[in-house]
Amino acid sequence: MVTRKKWALAGIVVAVLLIGVFKSMHITGFDRTTLSPVERVVREVVAPVQSGVTAVTKSISNFFAYFSDNKTLREQNEELSKKIAAQEAEIHRLKEQEMENERLKKLLNYKEEKTNNYQLELAKVIGRDPGNWYETIVINKGANHGIKPNMAVVTHQGLVGRIVNVTANTAEILLILDREGAVGGRIFETRITPGVVQGLDNSEYLQMIHLPHDTPIEPGQTVVTSGLGGVFPKGIRIGAVVEVKPDANGLMKSAVIEPFVDFSRLEEVFVILNVKKPETDTVPQVLDREGKGGL
Repeated sequence: MVTRKKWALAGIVVAVLLIGVFKSMHITGFDRTTLSPVERVVREVVAPVQSGVTAVTKSISNFFAYFSDNKTLREQNEELSKKIAAQEAEIHRLKEQEMENERLKKLLNYKEEKTNNYQLELAKVIGRDPGNWYETIVINKGANHGIKPNMAVVTHQGLVGRIVNVTANTAEILLILDREGAVGGRIFETRITPGVVQGLDNSEYLQMIHLPHDTPIEPGQTVVTSGLGGVFPKGIRIGAVVEVKPDANGLMKSAVIEPFVDFSRLEEVFVILNVKKPETDTVPQVLDREGKGGL
């Protein structure tokens, strides 16, 4: 025990001496070109220790710098993510605005083209029947805007349906996709008025029923309103024939029709307030669901 204490005391004395020597070397070293023999010995002995201490100090400094840099990087990444999200939202908004402008442009062109035929009221779709996406929609115009039950509803693409219920500032439209929204139709190319067009099993397609087996109808032909029944004016585009199917009894047949209107993307419609003059029997331009002309 005594020996350990002596060694500890000796270590303390040596450390004090070394500190004194280093202090002296630090203070006087700048004014001298050479070191004393004792100073040279001490520096040679302590140099490895100094190197180790410097390395440890540098490692500790690098350790804390690593976490500091990581924190800065995370903050920069978060800020960049926010900027990217904001830019994406702005791009989406501009795209929506562009699409709306394009739709409204086409609707305006249609209204101008039909000035001599119809008095039209533009309305926005504000709701859909929660029970069935394709049966009815609600618009933001009603009795205060001259809208009444059984008025026909269209877009620049074609026939949408008819008004069934009206409030002061809203109206409900029964779509032609619903079986209750049936409309008299005819084949434009042959001028034949063969039957009734109605919804097909809650799908996006229609069917023309009650066709005699010898009715000249084939895929690619255009179906328009016949004007019979007094609700829908004559000559409004309905859709294109995509398939003709014979009935089981062989006496009748039906045709599957793809409507020109994309009912899943309806945002604005026209209500026909008044029919000035029926549409003429000119070849209707067949539009795809993007509103572009086709064959």
